[in-house]
Amino acid sequence: MEKKHTPAKRQMIYCDTGIYRKTWCGPYAIAVLCGTEYEEAYRAVRAVRGKRHAKGITNSDLKAACRSLGVSGKWSGLEKRTKLSKFLPTLEAGKVYVVQITKHVIVVDTRDFTTIDNQQREWIAMDATKHKNKLVHAVFEVINPKFYAEDDPWLIEPLAASGA
Repeated sequence: MEKKHTPAKRQMIYCDTGIYRKTWCGPYAIAVLCGTEYEEAYRAVRAVRGKRHAKGITNSDLKAACRSLGVSGKWSGLEKRTKLSKFLPTLEAGKVYVVQITKHVIVVDTRDFTTIDNQQREWIAMDATKHKNKLVHAVFEVINPKFYAEDDPWLIEPLAASGA
């Protein structure tokens, strides 16, 4: 069984306190999409922004950082903002997206209907996300993600059983 890429929590610590540094959602999404670890994605965002940190990146920063790591895609806005719970079923199956919600981004994989973000660092079912009531602002359709869908038989059996 192929396991989906899941970056680890940020390993760098503040030298004077021993507390781990914050793992931000933008660089975490980039790490997932590009099949890298968090620190490599963080450095790519810093290089794109020309700043010392990667907190609060823009959509164009995310796109440029992904491009620098070999992943491409395109952002599109919504005509009308809607809650994530109503937006997820409208996504085309078989693709990977980054969904920008209020002050946060999450990665959505419609190949196996799962999602991941820096707050929930494991792949979970799309309808189980805690962000269901947040508003969707934009969506980034990923052309060539560098990770595979989970190869798990339970994801295929319900479709086969229903005759679809």
